[in-house]
Amino acid sequence: MASAVVAVSSPASAAGDAEWEIRVFMCSSPSLPGCGKRAATGAQKRAIRTLLEGLPEVEEVRFVDQAGMYASFRRDFAANKPLLRRTTAKDLPETFVLRVKEGADRDRVTRAVTGRPGVSWAIDAAEGRRDALSWTPDSDGNIILCSAGSAMVRCGKGRGKANKKAATARERAAMAAALAKDPAVLSYVFEDQRTAYENFKDNFAGNDGMLRATRMSDMPESYRLTLRPDADWNTVTNRVARMPGVSWASNARCFETVAKLAWEYGLLDYSSAFADGSPDACAPGTG
Repeated sequence: MASAVVAVSSPASAAGDAEWEIRVFMCSSPSLPGCGKRAATGAQKRAIRTLLEGLPEVEEVRFVDQAGMYASFRRDFAANKPLLRRTTAKDLPETFVLRVKEGADRDRVTRAVTGRPGVSWAIDAAEGRRDALSWTPDSDGNIILCSAGSAMVRCGKGRGKANKKAATARERAAMAAALAKDPAVLSYVFEDQRTAYENFKDNFAGNDGMLRATRMSDMPESYRLTLRPDADWNTVTNRVARMPGVSWASNARCFETVAKLAWEYGLLDYSSAFADGSPDACAPGTG
């Protein structure tokens, strides 16, 4: 059966969307990767549509314009007011959303469109969801401490004599005191370099190249947090991120937000960090 193509402006994550598994993000916004600040032309979009129609692996194709992507975006991130304020429909890519036949070679579909004129990038959303689960932290929150010579802005200035040095005992004590009195923090544990290295070796036991290239001195010290489920986790980690001696602070909810922005909306720049060491998609008051 030939693949069907439906052009709509309905939300990109409508009911039944679990079956729309591969997304091809077009060059609709100049900030998107791989676009060279050029928007996809009508001819390029028609060429991609024709290509997708002809792939035997593809059962159905749905085209979602920027208005449809934005409607879905506003629904998915309704509670994230800072994110909504800084994102407009023009920031989102027009997208082809594909249903792939059962048992088909899914990688072949993404390879077929990657690098084509007018295409920013493509992702298998089902694989993205699995990957997100694999790299979401086991703990609710993570505070990564400064290491010696860290390139993070927060580690190199504002700490007096400790600038560009590993987190000091005084800084660690201040963090522990702040965590102990924070009602949103149920518990926390300190992970030193040796413990971090042992955990690293367990996680990458099958990757000899990674193990050979990594030493215990490469491991940052950290605090692992268990947070109150009804608390605003982003407020907690953003507050701690501003303390001297902290390189980076994040939480599992923020990781999920950043992943969703990438594999559903094609937005990769939200994973970058502000100078205060917190992801810019996860401002206080958003989760």
